[in-house]
Amino acid sequence: MLRLHGTLPFVRQEWRFLLFGLLLAFWSGPGQTYVISVIGGHIRADFNLSNGEFGTIYTVATLICAAMLWKAGPLVDRLPLRSFVVKVGILMVAATLAFGFIQGPVTLFFGIIAVRFMGQGMMTHIALTSMARRYEAERGRAVAIAGLGFPLGEALFPPFIVLALGFVDWRLIWPTMAVLAAFTLLPVAPFLIRHTTHQDGAGAAVLQAADEDAKHWTRAEMLRDKRFYLLMPTSMATAAIITGLFFHQVYFIELKGWSFEFWSLSFAVFALASLIGGVVSGFLVDLFRAKRLVPFILFPMSVSLLIFAYAPSQIFAIVVMFILGIGVGGTNPVLSSLWPEIYGTRHLGAIRAVATVVMVFGSALGPVFMGVALDASIPLTAISLACVIIILVAALLAKLALRPR
Repeated sequence: MLRLHGTLPFVRQEWRFLLFGLLLAFWSGPGQTYVISVIGGHIRADFNLSNGEFGTIYTVATLICAAMLWKAGPLVDRLPLRSFVVKVGILMVAATLAFGFIQGPVTLFFGIIAVRFMGQGMMTHIALTSMARRYEAERGRAVAIAGLGFPLGEALFPPFIVLALGFVDWRLIWPTMAVLAAFTLLPVAPFLIRHTTHQDGAGAAVLQAADEDAKHWTRAEMLRDKRFYLLMPTSMATAAIITGLFFHQVYFIELKGWSFEFWSLSFAVFALASLIGGVVSGFLVDLFRAKRLVPFILFPMSVSLLIFAYAPSQIFAIVVMFILGIGVGGTNPVLSSLWPEIYGTRHLGAIRAVATVVMVFGSALGPVFMGVALDASIPLTAISLACVIIILVAALLAKLALRPR
């Protein structure tokens, strides 16, 4: 068991870099499914797209993002973080601005590539990689605190977008987000990236010495390790199911006969639960290590899916989103801490890029398969049960991968 150092002193000393990670996680929002899906119904109506067609466009664009991330992900290992983050931030602002000018399926396709690659891809990758690399004894808590930007975005973006859609066209929302990102992220990022003596393991000499002696795998070595392939379904299942659910949420809620306005407000519950799940998960990672927790992280998601499928009243939306938020919030600290535990930190950017590609690939599959299932009139209960079976198989494979050698 690891020795825990005081969390409040850690936050007081490291607040700048933790805030940096949180801001990157938050402003990955315009490229995340929970933002794009809220306007999904308006996009389908304007461009006359079915669920399957919209899902296919989204999937192909996301797969291209995964291929791009395979090449771009290792840059975080080689380039100075300060200048790299500023360039990525500028590109993210430009992509968000450009999305407001899409005019049809073709420009929609390229717009999704831009915001997905810069948001879900690079912003998320930089935030989580930098946290996992700079801290050792507090790695789980650092990832969890930076990861609070995700539930913060989930709490703020959907309800404000739904509110704005009552007054303006959806295209006007994107330039607004671009301007806000430009003013709240770009000027402060260089200041927040400063090193302190506590980073790079300086505050945990024993763990630092152990890390010096540990093997630091290259990406090529990791790709020859069978454990990675046994762990892939856990990462893919998380991304595929959550992305598929949120991408088609408007249609799912129509099937349930629930109010979408009420559902959008329940994102605040989801965000609060994600915050709780992330903080608790970060503490558990620092106590027991991520390797012990991985087989169990998908359990809350399976419970929430079953409740969503069978619950009759929309009041259960709060229960569904709370349990789902606990599961989603707990996933990031565990998976982000798992890779440096297994493969070291020297090539962490390249290794996490592969893991992120797997996650992005999963997020590409979810919308298209669920869209095809919905177009084929497959019941929601059957879709949910299939997802639960996938989760159970992924958990068994993860348990097999991480058993003591």
